[in-house]
This record gives sequence, C-alpha cells and structure tokens, in this order.
Amino acid sequence: MRSWFQVNALREILLWGWMGVSGVWGEEISLREGTGGEKVNQEIKVGGWKEDLGRMGFAVPMEELERGEMVGQKWMIAGGRPGFLGAKVFFMVSGEPERVAEAILQFDPTEGKTMPWQGGGAVKIFQKISRPPQNSDWVRFREALAGFPYDLMLQVQDQREGKLHLHPEEMDVIAKEKVGGWVEVLRKLVEKFHGGGWKETVGVPAGPESKVDFDAELREVLKENGSFRDEFRRLLTALAVGGRDEKEKVAVNDYWQLMDVDKSPAVALGCGVSRAGVGGRWEVGDMNYYVSRGYFGSISIYGIWPYGGGRCLVCRMDVVQTDPSQLAQATAKMIAEGMFMREVRGACEEMKSRINP
Repeated sequence: MRSWFQVNALREILLWGWMGVSGVWGEEISLREGTGGEKVNQEIKVGGWKEDLGRMGFAVPMEELERGEMVGQKWMIAGGRPGFLGAKVFFMVSGEPERVAEAILQFDPTEGKTMPWQGGGAVKIFQKISRPPQNSDWVRFREALAGFPYDLMLQVQDQREGKLHLHPEEMDVIAKEKVGGWVEVLRKLVEKFHGGGWKETVGVPAGPESKVDFDAELREVLKENGSFRDEFRRLLTALAVGGRDEKEKVAVNDYWQLMDVDKSPAVALGCGVSRAGVGGRWEVGDMNYYVSRGYFGSISIYGIWPYGGGRCLVCRMDVVQTDPSQLAQATAKMIAEGMFMREVRGACEEMKSRINP
C-alpha cells in the first residue's frame, strides 16, 4: 500500500476535531483446526476467487465488475475499536496474475518524480531502500530536508508531545544532528524491521504518557477476523517478520516516502511483499510500519485471481490505525469511513489506469 490515500483522508478527518512477534505473529499463522485437532488446508488448496472470497464472507459484485466498474464495500474489520478504519475494493484488470502482482508491488505513486508541495497528490517523494540499506538510499531525503517545507521536520523540539511519533532520545538525536539525525533514526528503524520484524518499532508516543502499539492492536484485530487472517497467513507472516519467508520465495520492496499529512511534512517507512498463492492466485501485501505523524500504521492486502479472457479479479483490503480519540464519536467515525473509502477507491483507480494504460 502506498499511503497517499490515508494522509488525504486523515487531513479531512482532523478538521472534525478530528505487531511483538508473539501471538498471531510468533510463528507461521496457523491453518484451521480439524475436528480432531489436526491442521487442515483442503479448502485452501481448492483455490479460485469464489471459494477464497466466500470463505471470508465477501460478496463479490460481479455484474458491476463485468461492466468495468470499481466497487468499494465497507469492511468492519476492527469491530468496535475507534482508532481503526477498514475498506475493501474490487476491480478487474488485464493481464496474468503474476504480472499484475509485480506491477502492484513496484507501484510508485510519484512515477519517480519529486512532486510539488502544492498539489500533485499526498506522496511527494518515493524512494526504494536497499537490503541492507545504502547511503545512496537517503540522498533525496537529505536534499529534501535542506529546503522548505521539509526543513520544518528538523524543528522537533518545538513539537507538542505526541505530535511526532518519536521517542525522546530520537528527538534529541535529530535536534543535535539535524538531517543526519533523521537519517540515523530512520536507518535504525529500517534495520530493526529487517532484522526482527514489525515488533521492533512498536509503542510510538501519541501524547503525554501515551503510546500506540500498532502491532499489538492489529494482532487483536486479526484474531477477531480469523478467516481473513488464515487466507493470507503466509503473506501476513512475511510482513510481520521483516519482509521475508524462510520457507518459500517472496519478492520484497522496501521504501521511504515523504508526504503531506495535515498540511505538514511527514516521512513513512514501508515494505511490500508478493508471493504466489494457490489455484493461480497471487498475493501482495504493503504496509507502513513507521509514520512520523498522523496515522500510526497501515496495511493493504491484495488478492489477485485469474478470471478468464486475459483478465484478473483484484480484491484490495485496507486497514489503517488513526488516533482513537479522534474517531471515538459515531459521527466522526462515519465521516472518516466515507472519506477513507473514497481515497482507497481513488488509489485503486490510479493503479488500474497504470496497469491498463
């Protein structure tokens, strides 16, 4: 997922006042239990979009999709948790699932350009990160922070506590070393993610004596959505442990991006992975495991099925965690859900137009 859609939605929500590797992530996410306690996966082996989406209880709007329409559906993945928003979108694209998965994994909303601060989408600069990270990965970041408005990110000491998702020691490094301090903080976060997974970057400050642990809360959400978790267990596990899978080959794409969040600059670290599923299905997962302000984390999962006639059926499922206090009221959450859905649909439309030029 590239989070240009989330930051736009969150900006509007603010006008209204706006995972530890344990539990779900401790090992490969388990299959369903059989009646005798044995693990079974016969259903998953059948494959096919009808069976796969049916197991998750998703109603597929085939008439609209056959007409070339893009259809969004509300997804109450988070139940009563006020900080989470969910959405799912269905659409058709031309091409084989493997090719479509590769296009989604490598998607760059900026097309390699530096976008103007005024207009041009929420993501302004998008840059891939090497494994292991190289000094060259941060050249554009250093250049950006040398000028307005990104130089505002250097004024960490002037920020209200919790406004930036930085620990006090990280703020001290940035206040002292400026651009070099930011690079040091981000590089360490990337290295921790590569080495130990998502659990290494949890518990970011959210205000005075307040922290948000996106990993722990997302694990709870997934426990409550076992059919979705089981369907994409290997993909989710690969993301949770740092973008890798020791049992099978996965493609990986690490990146950082500079964004406009609530009219202020922010940086996010992300990782995307893709793998071949069963029955011809391909899967792509994309997540932001660190964001410097605004939302606290996000994940997008794509299921890509062969459909016939040289086409694929794509279902994209999104989850984002925002400030729970801003979405506690029913009206605010309803407005946020509508905006979030529109942003996810817009992102899918752009992706579809790139895949089918």
